[in-house]
Amino acid sequence: KLRSMDVGDLSADDLALFEALREWRRTWCRAHDIKAAYTVFDDKTLRAIASHRPASESSLLDVPGIGPTKAERYGAAVLAIVAEHG
Repeated sequence: KLRSMDVGDLSADDLALFEALREWRRTWCRAHDIKAAYTVFDDKTLRAIASHRPASESSLLDVPGIGPTKAERYGAAVLAIVAEHG
């Protein structure tokens, strides 16, 4: 498993990806009437995604906070955002 990161550990590019992931989460939660965004992914998990930039569902499973259910439910969207910030 990969370790999670603090925002201070992120490069400028990674921070931009983290913010894009946060915006996606906010939009997704509004669209699905989810009040607690952290139930999708908490910020610690989004920071880890931004830092490690997984490129496949299997590498997404290496990120702390992501199991098979979340990878299946949100993986395609997350991987697309990561790819956009390549």
